[in-house]
Amino acid sequence: MIILDGTEIKVEHFPDGTQRIVMENCLRMRMRPAHEITWKYEKEEELSTLIYVTRHLRNIPIIQRHEINLNLLYLPNARMDRIHSEKEVFTLRGFADVINWLRFDIVRILDVHSNVGSALLNNVLVCTPEKYLREVIDQIGEDNLILYFPDEGAAKRYSGLFPNIPYCYGEKKRDWKTGKILGLDIRTNQIELAGQTVLMIDDIIAYGGSLYYSTRELKEFGVKKIYAYATHTENSILDREKGTLIKSLEDDTVERLFTTGSLFTGEHDKITVLEVDRKSVV
Repeated sequence: MIILDGTEIKVEHFPDGTQRIVMENCLRMRMRPAHEITWKYEKEEELSTLIYVTRHLRNIPIIQRHEINLNLLYLPNARMDRIHSEKEVFTLRGFADVINWLRFDIVRILDVHSNVGSALLNNVLVCTPEKYLREVIDQIGEDNLILYFPDEGAAKRYSGLFPNIPYCYGEKKRDWKTGKILGLDIRTNQIELAGQTVLMIDDIIAYGGSLYYSTRELKEFGVKKIYAYATHTENSILDREKGTLIKSLEDDTVERLFTTGSLFTGEHDKITVLEVDRKSVV
């Protein structure tokens, strides 16, 4: 979904499948000194919509002098932030090249997957998920909450947001040929986990493998209650055949998964979706 100055861009299609885009508010836009384009990712075709809309704005003489900013509630291609051979296509770099070509004055990203994504983009501003995490912590309502991160990188990225809350983290064991997680060790940071309530935090989950294995290990340490949070949750989390975290939710090993609406559009009794406030990336 592409949203321009608070109004969703409606896209129709010609019989050959190409897009027909009509922007009804162009006259009102001439009066604005700056324009905000927000991309709530649903499908890859929206990149071409973004290109058409931005180039259209750039070709309106009076708007050429206006500031045009892009707000990415989720960074597409974020996972493809490195390649291991020439056979693999570095899609994140290609995506960043296109965004840079459009010459946005500011590109704001909510909770980017890695520093590579932000480094490839010009004029980038990374927005943390602190607002949403504070809301989750308030909903859990535990005085002695422990934070848990599925890897050391996530620990470094998020722990500074809550310096007064103790945390521990995991070290994943992977099959590097397939990328499959084989298991996980927990670094407790000398925290006594038995009987505690833990909030697991990650940026993006598809099937929830990292958090599933984390849950199993946390229970081995005697953790009493486990909650989970991911800023970006793909609808694949609900896949009962491939999914792993869904098993932990449905057998009550994990009390609840909290996520934003940046990606997730599904429904589940054990998943709470926090409304994405576009102002949190503006």
